[in-house]
Amino acid sequence: MDIKQVDERFSVMAQPGIDDIEQLANAGFRTIIASRPRNETDDQPDTETLKNKALSLGITWYEIPVEPGKYAPEDIEAFASALQSSTDPVLGYCRTGKRAIHLWAYANAAHHPVTDLLGKASAVGYDLEPLRADLETYRNRAVKN
Repeated sequence: MDIKQVDERFSVMAQPGIDDIEQLANAGFRTIIASRPRNETDDQPDTETLKNKALSLGITWYEIPVEPGKYAPEDIEAFASALQSSTDPVLGYCRTGKRAIHLWAYANAAHHPVTDLLGKASAVGYDLEPLRADLETYRNRAVKN
């Protein structure tokens, strides 16, 4: 289990297994945001089983399933809302962690400089440079509203 702490509230990892959920609870995680669609691949653990295990351990569960690279405004808003209403610490996951960290960056773009978000992501091994222009556009729209 490779958990990468992105900032003081949010960490990211690749797809957890059922046994990982208890370890995540023991590590103190209080919220999980799943960004992987159910039944995306044949080898994917059953999302409902993961969710039920998390809930039984007192972990809040959100599902914001997205396809790679397809982040609709409602997905970003849902992720931002989940982050804002969550008890810390929060863990995001998808198949590799990439979608989860992309959504984290978009959700935070309205409130943090994009350069800072890129730096935090880079520090844990995710290159968000290809998203820079899109994140800047998203930030500029959010700041105007």
